[in-house]
Amino acid sequence: MTYPDRRRAPVTAPHVYTRRRFIAAGIAVLVPTFVVTRLRSGATARQTSVSSVAPDIASGASTLAAPPPVTSLPPATASPIVLDRSVSDGVAGDDVKAVQDRLRELAFDPGPSDGIFGPATERAVWAYEKLVLGIARDQITGAVTPDMWRRMTEAHDIRPRRNETGVHLEVLLPEQVAVLYDNDAVRLITHVSSGSGDDWCAVVKVDQDDGTQIEEGICGKAVTPGGVYHFERRFTGWRESKLGRLYNPVYFNFGIAVHGASNVPRVPASHGCVRIPMHIAEYFPSLVKNGDAVYIFDGVKEPEIYGAQGPVWDQSDPNFVPPSTTTTTSLPTSTSNSSPTTSTVPPTTHPHTTT
Repeated sequence: MTYPDRRRAPVTAPHVYTRRRFIAAGIAVLVPTFVVTRLRSGATARQTSVSSVAPDIASGASTLAAPPPVTSLPPATASPIVLDRSVSDGVAGDDVKAVQDRLRELAFDPGPSDGIFGPATERAVWAYEKLVLGIARDQITGAVTPDMWRRMTEAHDIRPRRNETGVHLEVLLPEQVAVLYDNDAVRLITHVSSGSGDDWCAVVKVDQDDGTQIEEGICGKAVTPGGVYHFERRFTGWRESKLGRLYNPVYFNFGIAVHGASNVPRVPASHGCVRIPMHIAEYFPSLVKNGDAVYIFDGVKEPEIYGAQGPVWDQSDPNFVPPSTTTTTSLPTSTSNSSPTTSTVPPTTHPHTTT
């Protein structure tokens, strides 16, 4: 029994129990083994912002493939370019291209290596500042200084907090960063935006599995719960849901998914999902399969303490007035609820990301 995009489903849904098979094994590894040079271990205070979801606009994808699995993150190649200025959004040059190339070597996807410092590169730098340098998310700049560049060209040691055989995702809510591992090897590191923590009410259009769409008035609380989950199902393309408009969503907690969005700000701003940049969302579903573990670290308790806790269930808006005539719209969406048969490298012909 499934509950497409519905957060009001019974907590006792059968597949909730299937997630618990990983919890006992996870208790034995409560002490994090995550080692990152200069990474702050303390959790920053949770920030909130407006809970309204900005309209998602389809944007292009990176012309680059996803970072390959690595067993180490070595220093940059011999005689790296000397960065004698700070580079940030809007700057262009060979030094920007060198920064983009190095970010990719470290498993951060900055978009195409075109020498133009755009939004995709800025978000990759945000993730680097927070994860590697331990800078609080309200203090990141998105700029690469000469000192940061020197650190960036050195060897890095980024390890998972949980040891899993195969692929698993770790979402660090205080840092607003997600790291995908293949065994102990870093596969991908990305900036994210999760639930804002705000109460919200909205009139939403919700896609149905039969290809129709209905309009509802919904109220909820924008929370991304901590815990241990597993990817369960996915849709290809855009999906209208109670939590907003999602691109290539891969669900792990009822209606909560990792999905692409054109608006991935530096602060938590979603209705509960984990937003990732659009150029990464183009290929992210090919990197994970249904059944892969998802650890959500909220900075308060270890994920295993929560287990697979359900989301904060939404409610009907008592002030919502339904349309006098109900209409349904057929949607030409392509969906898939099964795991991909292979994890392939994404195509390399996507246009540059814009916001």
